[in-house]
Amino acid sequence: MKKIFIIFLIFILNSCATPIGGAQKIENIKPEEKPDIETIEAGLWMQMNNYEEQLKTSGSRIKDKNLENYLKDILCKLTKEYCKDIRVYVQDVPYFNAFMAPNGMMVVWSGLLLRVENEAQLASVIGHEAGHYIRRHSLKSWLDAKARADLMAILSVGLAVGGIPGGGNIFNITQLLQVGIIAKHSRDNEREADEIGMDALIKAGYDPKAAPEIWENIIKEMELGENKNPPTFFASHPLPKERVINLKKQIEKHSVYEGKTNKKKLKKIIKPHLKKWLKDVVRINNKLEQTDFVISNVFSEDKNLYLLKFYQGEIYRSKKDEENNKKAIRFYQESIELKKDFADSYRELGLLLLKDKKIIEAKKNLQKYVDLEPNAKDVEIVKSYLN
Repeated sequence: MKKIFIIFLIFILNSCATPIGGAQKIENIKPEEKPDIETIEAGLWMQMNNYEEQLKTSGSRIKDKNLENYLKDILCKLTKEYCKDIRVYVQDVPYFNAFMAPNGMMVVWSGLLLRVENEAQLASVIGHEAGHYIRRHSLKSWLDAKARADLMAILSVGLAVGGIPGGGNIFNITQLLQVGIIAKHSRDNEREADEIGMDALIKAGYDPKAAPEIWENIIKEMELGENKNPPTFFASHPLPKERVINLKKQIEKHSVYEGKTNKKKLKKIIKPHLKKWLKDVVRINNKLEQTDFVISNVFSEDKNLYLLKFYQGEIYRSKKDEENNKKAIRFYQESIELKKDFADSYRELGLLLLKDKKIIEAKKNLQKYVDLEPNAKDVEIVKSYLN
């Protein structure tokens, strides 16, 4: 729970409240610039530095240097002069999000990496988050929040939850409601970050159409879910539909309609994590159609259709009822037809057939799994079903 509340705190730091009482003008941060030690901004940096140290050794961090270097390379293409100032981490959280802290720490969630279809879409998100850093949006938010006396206690509590001195250790619903009031005022700065991101995307040679495309996909996914509207209470970003409209206007403004997407490179980089991330999506999504949409998107225009069929089987098997088990069986069988040596399909098909009392057919598939994966960790368990 502590990790979740820390993340909420970072959302607050990245949200941009409407200035009250006449906010001072804040200049863009300069490359390699650090705040003076006695300033409020220095305090923010210290708090986020503490969080970053925790994140470095956190079990939720995906410690894949190839992946982190790949993201850093995209960042450097987009921000060039700020390349040295920003560190990128990947966190194993199966939802679509990325956020930027004022000290130059960028965190990308695994759920985002799973859902972007190509590097250009990923770059559009990274460029947007870098825009927050360059414009010092976190400092602007903090100064306005500081003017709201009732918020300071909440932030103190949030910092304590993150292991930082200065607050209690209770983070209740009332306080979260107050945080939501602050976050909903952030859209102007979010639009500004979108403009910075789009400009960087085009200058780096990426396809600008990728920026609205990723949000169109998020809209479709939400519409297939039980909650067809995005949760706006903690929204630190514009609504997806609003965002699509704004991004398309920016494309028209730049009059640039083509560019690179680098789809194959992205797919190669995330491949080692794909199986785990897909299982996470199956686990967290309640609606079959919503999960099917995410997984189908991952394998769109992909030669590995057997994997699509396998994970469609996983979706239906996760519901654990007779009717959906029958659908899962069909998907596993289709996966096997497409790739005769994909062991996982034989195992799951065999286990479901056992439940369906089709013993002979079940053992045939389980034996095939053992033959294909004689050194698998679960091979002895599977063998026990063959006796």
